[in-house]
Amino acid sequence: MDDYAVYLAEEAKSDIVALHQFRILFDPSQESYHFFFEGEEDSLFYMPEARRHTGTKPLHIYDCGGKRNVIEVRDTIVADGYDIAGCLFFVDRDYDDFLGSQVVIDDATYITDGYSIENDISSWEAAKILLTDVVRISVADPEFARIEIAFKSAFSGFYTELRPLTGWILASKDARLSPNLNNTVGLRGIVEMSGTVPSVTKEGFARFKRAVVVNGRLPPLASILKWTRALNTDEPKLWVRGKYEIWFFQAILLAVLGEANVRRKQSGGRAIRIPSSLRDGRIFELLGGRAPPTPSLQQFYRSRLH
Repeated sequence: MDDYAVYLAEEAKSDIVALHQFRILFDPSQESYHFFFEGEEDSLFYMPEARRHTGTKPLHIYDCGGKRNVIEVRDTIVADGYDIAGCLFFVDRDYDDFLGSQVVIDDATYITDGYSIENDISSWEAAKILLTDVVRISVADPEFARIEIAFKSAFSGFYTELRPLTGWILASKDARLSPNLNNTVGLRGIVEMSGTVPSVTKEGFARFKRAVVVNGRLPPLASILKWTRALNTDEPKLWVRGKYEIWFFQAILLAVLGEANVRRKQSGGRAIRIPSSLRDGRIFELLGGRAPPTPSLQQFYRSRLH
């Protein structure tokens, strides 16, 4: 109990708890790996593939509580003289490339291809795995092809609807207005669904701004237009916020499965069972270890895990 009290007391002094934990767990005599993440859900995506490379070696996982903290931990560990051969740091790309504020990436640090790992998960490839492995719809079922068409069409519409909203976000950030995007983890009430067709109505956009604006400060219209036009429609995963995309990933899956069940019932068939994990939005739990890692992540693991 005394040891635990000492641990908690030292942890309380640490600006970043992960750094305190690492100093306790690091053992230069033991071949082990240390994984540093922005948040607690990240390991659900990254660790299953990592474990395929590491065998029985001890693995330690740290939640740093944000992107800047991951980098601070990395730089502090290096400055303190630790051997970081067994350390891996993971950060999201975010909007930092657009704003010229990207963190320094080194050989020990992985940065997502798109805005965040949520964008990697929110794909038809991942949806297909979920539908066949978890929901158990056969690809031979004619309903499967209908679902694929509706899913892809809906995502195309979603990107179109999110482009002006993203332009507004970037204009706000560029003007250092610090919009509080954490007030909109998802887009319920902002993106309206008519069947499987998404739209951001005027009222939806107004709700979004009411949720994220700080001290009533709004970006200039000219800047909003400039940023909106700068967004490449061929690469939406670079600019659609990951939490928004994974919210829509769940929403459209529920929508297409709902429409499929209507058709099945009308034809006298049995309804498709929708798992509670999908209804509850536990997408990382559903797809962690199932969704294939990106080529860039596979290459990162090959270079860091021996």
